[in-house]
Amino acid sequence: MKRFRLAVAVGLAMVFFVTGMAFSQTQGGQSSVNQGPPRYGCQQRFNALDANHDGKLTKAEFMAAPHWRNNPEQVFASMDTNGRGYVTKEEFCTGKGMGKGPGARMNQ
Repeated sequence: MKRFRLAVAVGLAMVFFVTGMAFSQTQGGQSSVNQGPPRYGCQQRFNALDANHDGKLTKAEFMAAPHWRNNPEQVFASMDTNGRGYVTKEEFCTGKGMGKGPGARMNQ
């Protein structure tokens, strides 16, 4: 019986440890200052949305992806801070216009 309790305790500790490691990898890279590192995965998301891989995310490319929150046109406009009609990877990864949630609007 003591070995069973020990095995359960060790198993639970391992689950919490692995969960904590996964959480720290997805949340730990965020910074509240403008010069902080980009959020985890934003570069991969940008590359997936950039259909022609020219380093610029146009409104058409952005609108082609499914959107679950907010008004996608408004989100794109808020990321395109200089009004050029496209968003660079740097603009995309700042978190501006990304809606509410962890890391959203970090630099505003």
